[in-house]
Amino acid sequence: MTRRPRVAWAILCAAGLAACAGPPATPEQRRLGEQRLLAPFLRDAEVGCGELAIDITGNFHPHVGQPAIDPATQSVARTHGDGYRETVWTNKTGDPARAFVLTIGQPPEITERGVEPAVQMRFRVLHQIRLRVYEDRRPLTLDVRAAGDFVLLREPGSRPREIERFEVSGGVATVR
Repeated sequence: MTRRPRVAWAILCAAGLAACAGPPATPEQRRLGEQRLLAPFLRDAEVGCGELAIDITGNFHPHVGQPAIDPATQSVARTHGDGYRETVWTNKTGDPARAFVLTIGQPPEITERGVEPAVQMRFRVLHQIRLRVYEDRRPLTLDVRAAGDFVLLREPGSRPREIERFEVSGGVATVR
């Protein structure tokens, strides 16, 4: 194959792939997609775990709380990768009294009565939280994995129960 046919073939393949991408989502389609991915977090439940990994696209950043930091016992590190920003919070002591608390769900609303809390799922993380925010062009993402040396799930009206793993991917929660 000579050079010109290879270039033509590459251009043809690129054009074909671009045509398969489809039209961009409408604002309504995007809103429905965001609601679907947020749905598992819109309940009053608490997950306790050793480690928490969160992968999101930038539009979900307001829905993910940021834990408070005590510089004497905790650290935070920020890095940039190819198409993402990552923040890692680490409890340097492993002291349960210094566990991180983070929420995922609807942000509180500011009304004439003041700040109104919204329904959110709470996470208590003993060792480390990793939040990766994708900045490239990819489908909506809000995935969470709670794991580590322990994972506990507490739902309203019940006692905490020990589970192997709590995961939310593609808007579907999985408890093992």
